Amino acid sequence: MREVFVAVIICCLSISVNAQNLVEGFILDNEKQIPVVSAEVVDVSNPDNTVFSDSTGWFSINTNSKSLEISHISYVTETINVEKFENGTRIFMVSGSGTLLNQAVVGADRMTRTMKEQIVSVDIVQPDLIEDKNPIYIDEIVNQVSGVVISDNQVNIRNGAGWSYGAGTRALVMVDGMPLISGDAGSVQWNFISTDNIRSMEVVKGASSVLYGSSALNGMVNIRTGWASNTPKTTVTLFGGQYGSPSRSTLKWTDKNLYSNGLRILDSRKKGRNDFVTTFELIGDDGYRMGDFDRRMHAGFDYRRRTKSGLQFGAKTHLLTTENGSFLLWQSYDSAYTALNRQITTTNGTKFRIDPFLKYRTKKGWTHNLKTRFFSLDNRVDNGDPDNDQSNTSTTFFVDYQSSVRLPLRLRLTYGGTFISTRTKSPLFNGEQFAGNRALYAQLDQKIRKLSYTFGYRLENYSLNDYRETKPVVRAGINYELSKATFLRASYGQGFRFPTIAESFIKTSVGLVSVYPNEQLRSETGDNLEVGIKQGFKAKRIKGFIDLALFRMSYQNMMEFTFGQWSSDISADNGFGLGFKSLNTGETTIEGVDVSTTMEMKLGKGKLRLFGGYTASVPVANNPTRIFGRDSVGNELSFNSTSSDTTDAILKYRSLRTFKMDAGFSSRRWDIGISWRYNSQIQNVDQAFVGPLFGLFVPGIEESLALNPKGVWVTDVRVAYKIGTRYRVALIANNLANTEYVIRPADIGAPRLVMVQLKLVI
Repeated sequence: MREVFVAVIICCLSISVNAQNLVEGFILDNEKQIPVVSAEVVDVSNPDNTVFSDSTGWFSINTNSKSLEISHISYVTETINVEKFENGTRIFMVSGSGTLLNQAVVGADRMTRTMKEQIVSVDIVQPDLIEDKNPIYIDEIVNQVSGVVISDNQVNIRNGAGWSYGAGTRALVMVDGMPLISGDAGSVQWNFISTDNIRSMEVVKGASSVLYGSSALNGMVNIRTGWASNTPKTTVTLFGGQYGSPSRSTLKWTDKNLYSNGLRILDSRKKGRNDFVTTFELIGDDGYRMGDFDRRMHAGFDYRRRTKSGLQFGAKTHLLTTENGSFLLWQSYDSAYTALNRQITTTNGTKFRIDPFLKYRTKKGWTHNLKTRFFSLDNRVDNGDPDNDQSNTSTTFFVDYQSSVRLPLRLRLTYGGTFISTRTKSPLFNGEQFAGNRALYAQLDQKIRKLSYTFGYRLENYSLNDYRETKPVVRAGINYELSKATFLRASYGQGFRFPTIAESFIKTSVGLVSVYPNEQLRSETGDNLEVGIKQGFKAKRIKGFIDLALFRMSYQNMMEFTFGQWSSDISADNGFGLGFKSLNTGETTIEGVDVSTTMEMKLGKGKLRLFGGYTASVPVANNPTRIFGRDSVGNELSFNSTSSDTTDAILKYRSLRTFKMDAGFSSRRWDIGISWRYNSQIQNVDQAFVGPLFGLFVPGIEESLALNPKGVWVTDVRVAYKIGTRYRVALIANNLANTEYVIRPADIGAPRLVMVQLKLVI
């Protein structure tokens, strides 16, 4: 009966449309003369009659109304008179960037909204900041966002995670709507992201657990790459630099100069309805620690075909080859850049991904989006020990279908499903293992005058070999426009993170430290609550906004690597049986406040931009005396017994306060900038790191943790000069003051690095 009712409604709508007038034309940017994609064309007399402009700016609508309203979140709304409109006419829209609150953001729900309409905290990183800072890895830019800390390539947002050394993540990193995380270890593939083709980067600091996945409880980094514009573009970027001498002479481990250099090429062009984007990257970085080098080649080719009917399809193909070295623990505090016993792990890797996609949008705005991926990883590892094979291979298949349809009463329904399958084979993970994820989701959004709300539901099913778990998660949020530039919001999201293959099965050693498997590891769940207010402001020469958020995250069965004696073999060759093992450590709560701002100010003929904020949190173990495990000799393990500092039950490896700020001035010829990063001292680590036995073999950890009792400031500076429209030369200095700081136990950060960058636009 329901299907018959829908069919009747569709027939009635079709008859109505056939009796109306056809209005069609192009929508273009007034300044750049390029198409405005996804502009909303609304029939004023019948708001449910809405169409969207396609990738060429073309729209077509049947209407009996005398006027149409054309809107886009980045432009000033236009109204056209149907009776005076000539079909095929070009409509030019004026940028609406008079306030930064109107910036377009995909955010936590895959829907394009303005900053002011978001229901969670979102920070936008502009592409020019990426160009100015010239990162070797894109996580260096993510680390500039307030409330975010990067440790051993893993993302920690608002202290929702500690230190996991590349196994498991509570923050999702997305590139063009798909996670760029390895299926075996859950590690972010930062070196598989082409920095020259990033159109925007958004950091979501709240729950985004319905449309993207329940494991994104701690937040998400959403990176969007660009397609070709109407004008062909080719850029060539060359850079080279040298690491300075460490602040202490004892840290210097070689008399050779250590360099970092690279080449990046980007070419994007259109041919008819075809889009082509080619990227190439060649990086050579000597690193600043013994054997900690990186050599890589990354090549990508993205293709898209656009049809008149609203169909888009294509594929993105990328290949990455790497050779790099690393070590986990230092020789001593005085020889912090020297590997313990000079043991280096060298990895030769090959990564390949191909992402076929298909997208179709009807004239009524009903979208169908199919994204797929095949990702293969092959790491050939040499750690100097022929009996300890750490090489590993894995393949991951990813499929996500999502549809979005506009319903009456300004409702929008988004629904879909996700399928992920990973197979890995390695002695590192105890042979062949299989992991899977299947999910169905739906989300309803509505805006009623000044009030917007969202409600979503996701049913998640995870599997690891023969073990399976299925759980639902929900997400809800509201946003209310209190006044013209004041927006209140509140959001709640649940999370469900399943153990990775690495967390459950890894068996390896790094020098004297071993990592042990835990096949009894179980999933963690949690929720994320946030309330916030965003206040915009605009004066004659200044505009921007300030965002204040109060947040509370809670976890049950939280998974964390815990140091202990996990082997009955307590020989010196086996590190006395000591090492790390992932355990469910119990319930935790993280509460805090996050203040961020983005503002622009006109200075003469130039513009000054400020971006950053301050985050303070209190991450605690709810029951610090609870016994959550026993080691191989029966010792009871609790938060108190495994922590170096049990004061106030503060969780391990967290900086309670962070401050990030970037100031950049741009004029016709000059770009000048300075970045500050502050992290308070880490209060608590694993007790073993400061114990006498560990200190006997890896001395100086306790001394290094007291290095910056009031926290540490790191400052980067940059200056660039533009020669005409084709050339740009820049001088960049990271860690200008050559500050010595501890990232985590037995790891000191990089000394000063000075680089020269030359960019050519062809």
